[in-house]
Amino acid sequence: MKRGALALIAGLFLLGLVPGSTLAINPTSNLDQWNDPVGLGHGASGAVNWAQTFTAGEYGDLSGVDLYLELGGGGSLTASIEATASGLPTGPALASASSTVAASAGWVHFSFTTPLSVVQDSVYAIVINPTAAGVWFGSTNTYPGGQAFVVGAPWTALADPADFGFRTYVDTAGTQLSWDKPQVTAGASTPLTLTATMTYGNGVEATHYDPFLGLIPTWFTPTGITCSDTASKIVPADCTLVNFGNGFGNLIPTSTTGDILTFTVTGTGHPTLADLGSTGLTGGNACLYYPSITYCSDATANVQVVAAAATPAPTRAATPPPTSTGVGRSPGPGGTIWFLPMGLIAFFGGLIALATVQRRRAVRLPVQRGR
Repeated sequence: MKRGALALIAGLFLLGLVPGSTLAINPTSNLDQWNDPVGLGHGASGAVNWAQTFTAGEYGDLSGVDLYLELGGGGSLTASIEATASGLPTGPALASASSTVAASAGWVHFSFTTPLSVVQDSVYAIVINPTAAGVWFGSTNTYPGGQAFVVGAPWTALADPADFGFRTYVDTAGTQLSWDKPQVTAGASTPLTLTATMTYGNGVEATHYDPFLGLIPTWFTPTGITCSDTASKIVPADCTLVNFGNGFGNLIPTSTTGDILTFTVTGTGHPTLADLGSTGLTGGNACLYYPSITYCSDATANVQVVAAAATPAPTRAATPPPTSTGVGRSPGPGGTIWFLPMGLIAFFGGLIALATVQRRRAVRLPVQRGR
């Protein structure tokens, strides 16, 4: 799959498996399906066709298979991948590779220089045609996603071993993008950080990784970047915004056990009012390169541009009502001041009136005595 400016292909980093198979704990492992032999073997004295069907556990590039074999006197053997119909191999070969098989039993790796793109839950067949007496070891019906077959036209299912010993390796690339904020305000400047995580599960066939940030919002200005990876394949001097924005090319060699690359881009978002309501679409992809093909996985992320929060109107504190301990209005300080002199006037007026009455009585008393 060739990478354009940004194809925005769905990231197909899925982990669905058929019953009875399990992925390795290591997230960068490309081991997909397998069946370990338990000592049972199917031998032949001449050139015959053998096949083992399997169900792909994930989307990706089938880059190789392991088979548990021995070949009389040792020699070269070719393994091919074929499509199936009604559970049987149909031919022709979709991918093939040759390897040397020893005279004693053991795992033999067949590496496809041009990997085959496989589809999750689809059934494929591993087919071999030994030119000398040999044995393909297996077990009794321990792999539910396929079946062992012998000869061809028609193929005959084996009962013991019902499954040959095999391992399939599917290379994958996954991308995750995330902003540290879900939204920014139109008309304001906001610090923003974008984190891109590229996870590669691959073996020896791939040549290099090429992570790529192909789309950022027009209102985002990146100012810095940090890079890291679990296999230490990124040279610090190559960790630049230019390389991440244009693609690293072949600057990051692959690790035979896969890798996880993390890029942290810092900068400032400064959307205008014209950007209000936009989603700030961001896109990137993780590409895995082989000598003849490229496999990429894309992802997107969004940060929403929103309006500034409305400024609330100022509020005035309410004046509390006057309080009273009795009935009626309480006089204020001014009322007390005028009430005091009026009371004094009334008081002294009463004293004067009383003195006048007493004088009048004192005058009248002697006249009455003279009568």
